[in-house]
Amino acid sequence: MNKQVAQQLNIWHEFDGKGDTSIEVLEQLCRAYTTESGVPVIPEVMNITELTARLQQIKAGGAGPQMALVPADMAGYAEGAMYSEIPEKFWSMSGLPDVDIRSSMQSNGRQYGIPILKGNHLVLFYNPEIYPEAPASWEAIEQQAEALMAKGIIPAAADLADPYCFIPFLTAFGGWPLKEGNPDLASFEMDAALRFVQRQIAHKVLGSFHGPTELLDRFIAGEIGAIICGEWIYNYLDLQMRDRLLVGPLPSINGNPAASMSSSIGLVFPQHSLESEQADELLSFAAYLLSESSQLEWAERVQRIPVHSRVLDNIKAAASPARAKLITCLDNARNMPIEPVMRNIWDAMAVGLQHLADEDAARIMRLMNEHVNSSLIQQTL
Repeated sequence: MNKQVAQQLNIWHEFDGKGDTSIEVLEQLCRAYTTESGVPVIPEVMNITELTARLQQIKAGGAGPQMALVPADMAGYAEGAMYSEIPEKFWSMSGLPDVDIRSSMQSNGRQYGIPILKGNHLVLFYNPEIYPEAPASWEAIEQQAEALMAKGIIPAAADLADPYCFIPFLTAFGGWPLKEGNPDLASFEMDAALRFVQRQIAHKVLGSFHGPTELLDRFIAGEIGAIICGEWIYNYLDLQMRDRLLVGPLPSINGNPAASMSSSIGLVFPQHSLESEQADELLSFAAYLLSESSQLEWAERVQRIPVHSRVLDNIKAAASPARAKLITCLDNARNMPIEPVMRNIWDAMAVGLQHLADEDAARIMRLMNEHVNSSLIQQTL
């Protein structure tokens, strides 16, 4: 076998449409590492649904890569994707001593991932030509809604079919999807959050649009005053909108803070690849992604939030007001749970949220609960 082919490293990565500019940096770093080391690193991109499905099919005989760059909650797929544990020696060779950051990719007490970026939190992106100041509360949005709607402007919007984007509404009512390690989807808090969102949609204060496409397009066009969306989209919006884009914290509801989840994005190693003869090369590539120069590429080219503390400090010092706010909003976010059961929870929430427009809150919760219970039972068979 050709030596170069034998050494080739494959890495899977999510691609979330035109707004996802992070892939540009990953592809560039793969090319640079290939040039420097002589070992080809080949990225393959796919949408999040396909990435999730393919990782979970590896144990059943599906083809897989040696690496994947994934959101931290996918560290919970360790069994189905046959992840290797990260050896302790890696942390000293990589210079990532921050235990809190490392813990974001631990599942059941085992370290299954290497964080490369952090953030992934939701913020309020708003158009200062429509809102001179960030609306700090939902009540502030409601007060301005009638005047905005008279101009044909949707006051606020999000992708409410996406469970991750629903979380701030749930937390504002005191809810959380996981309680003592078990799904908690039929709670009083969930009922209140669903009713609130449905009421806002019915009054046309809140719109719901597909996140990677219509939501962004209509916001950029000035048809929506503010959107709840992820920090990962900031670079794309900044390129499109420039001084028509500002960032604020998520609006409170009834005086209660709306907390987003946050997570890291990092490398996992499917098919027990760190037990293969390529282990040293794989860890070398991981360390390369954590180097100061690579972290600076993520931070400067696509405005993501690096895990490298010195790079992050320098970025904060030089950041525009909008970007500085984007970074400080991370302080108010809550770590995303990465227990394996979260996969069932996300799927169940997605099933229920499809019916925001045509079912009442009680029925939506029943659908969520039935789905999560059914999926957990199937896993035990």
